[in-house]
Amino acid sequence: MNININKEIEVVINRFKIGDYNFVINKSTVLLKKIPNNDLLWNIKGLSLQTIGNVKESIDCFLKSLNVNPKNIAAKNNLGNSYKYANQYKFALECFEDCIKKDPDYTASIMNLANLKVILNHYEEAIILYNKVLENNENLESVYINLAQAYQSTKQFEKALHIIKKGLKKFPKQTKIDKLLSIQTNYLNEEKHLKKMINKLNNDNLNDDQKINICFAIGKAFEDKKKFKDSFDYYLKGNDLKRAKLNFKIDDKRKLFRNIKEYFSMNTKGVENISKNSRNVIFVFGLPRSGTTLIENIISSHHKVSGLGEINYLNKFFNLNFIRNNQLNIDFINEFLNNDLQKYYFDFIDSFKIKTDFVTDKSLNIYWYLGFINMFFPKAKFIHCQRSPKDNCLSIFKNLFEDGQAWKYRESELIEYYELYREIMVFWNEFLGPKILNIQYEDLIKDNVKHIKNIINFCELEWDDNCLNHHKNNMPIKTLSLNQANKPIYSSSVNSAKNFKPYLKEIFSKFN
Repeated sequence: MNININKEIEVVINRFKIGDYNFVINKSTVLLKKIPNNDLLWNIKGLSLQTIGNVKESIDCFLKSLNVNPKNIAAKNNLGNSYKYANQYKFALECFEDCIKKDPDYTASIMNLANLKVILNHYEEAIILYNKVLENNENLESVYINLAQAYQSTKQFEKALHIIKKGLKKFPKQTKIDKLLSIQTNYLNEEKHLKKMINKLNNDNLNDDQKINICFAIGKAFEDKKKFKDSFDYYLKGNDLKRAKLNFKIDDKRKLFRNIKEYFSMNTKGVENISKNSRNVIFVFGLPRSGTTLIENIISSHHKVSGLGEINYLNKFFNLNFIRNNQLNIDFINEFLNNDLQKYYFDFIDSFKIKTDFVTDKSLNIYWYLGFINMFFPKAKFIHCQRSPKDNCLSIFKNLFEDGQAWKYRESELIEYYELYREIMVFWNEFLGPKILNIQYEDLIKDNVKHIKNIINFCELEWDDNCLNHHKNNMPIKTLSLNQANKPIYSSSVNSAKNFKPYLKEIFSKFN
C-alpha cells in the first residue's frame, strides 16, 4: 500500500473520530474501489452507516470486512450490533458469543451480549456477564448503570443499591446513577442525597445530558417531600433541556395519521399467508404511564401466559419499513403483504425461550399500527389502557424516557399529541370494533376483581387466581413503573395531578 493511500485512510479514521460519518462513508467508498481487500475500511464504513441508521448496508460492510479478515473481532462485534438493531437477535447472539470464544475478556462483546440478554429477559445470564465485566474493568461507567438496572428490574434492590453506591463513588458526575438511586429512594425524610444532587447541578459543570438526568431525579425527590412547586421547577427544567435537543413537529404526526386513515379506508383484508405458529399474542398498549405495565403484569400472572414487556419488534419494523418521511411507503407495504411477518415475529419470540401458548406484548407506540398488526395477526387480542388525561399527562411530563416520546417535553406539544392519540383511538375503535378492549385505569382501581375477570375473559383464558396477585409476578420490569408494579393495586395515583394544578395551567385548562 502506497504512502498516499495510508494517509487517506488516516484522514478517514480521524474524520470518524470527530463524527463526520457522511465524509467517512463517501471517502471509504472511493478508497475501497482501489483497495477492496482492506478490512479496516470496510469496518469503519460499516460503523458509520450503523451510526446514521443505515443498518442493512452496515451489515454488508461488516460481512465484507470479515470476508477479508475472519479474525477481525471488532468487525464481528459490530456485525452483532447491526443484527441486533435489525431485530435479528439469533445472528446477533451468535456474533457476540463467537467474539467471546475468540477472546474471553473482550469487554465490548461481553457487554453487548449482556445487553441483548436483558432485551430477551434472560436477566440471570445478563447479571453474570455484567459482573464479569466489572471484575475485569472497574472504570467502565455503563456497567454500573446496566448492572444496577438489571438488579432493579429483578427486584434485587439491595444489590442494586450496592452497585449504585460504588458507581457514584467512582463516577460522581454520572448523574444517570443518581437517577437510578432516586427510583428506589423515598425522600420524605431523606436530605443527604438530595443536597448532593442540588450541589452537583449547581457546581459541577455538568453537560446537558447530565443536567437532564439529575433534574428529573431532584424533581422526584421534592415530590416525595410534597414540595410540589420545587418539584415542578426541576421537572420543567429537565423537560426544557431535553426538548432543546430534539427535532419534533406535531404536523408530521398528523400527516402520518391522515395517511393511515386513507390507507385503511381502502384496505381491510388481512394477509393470506398465516403462520402455523400456535402462539396467541395479547397486545397491551396505550400512552406511557396509562397502566399498561399493571395490565400486562395482571395478564402474565396467568399460568398460561408469558409477559414479553416492551420488545418493540413490530414498532421498529413498521417504522423502518412502512414509514418514509412521516408518510406511508405504500409500495413497500403492498410488496410485503405476501411475506410472512408472523414467522419473523414468532422466530424473534422464540429467542425468549417462552414455553406458554399465550404471550403479552406491551411495546410502546403500537397504537399507530393497530390496523397493520391486525392484518398480520388476525387472532391477536388488543387491550387498550386509558387514564384520566390530567393524571396521564402529568405522569408523562415528570418522567424521562430512554428514547422516543419527543412530543412530551413541552406542555403544549404534550396536549396536542394527547388529542391526536385520542383521534387515533377513535378511528381504531371504529375500524376494529370488538377486537379492542378498552380499560379505564380508574375503573380498574375502583373494582379490580370485576375488571380483571373481564380482561381474562376477553383473552379467552380460564380464570386464574394468580391474576389477583400480580405484584408477586416474577416478570422483570424494565419500565418507569418499577416501583408501582411491585405493589398490590392502590388508589393513591388517582387524581395525583391536583398537586400540580397551579403549575400545569395548560393541561388543567384543556382537560377540565
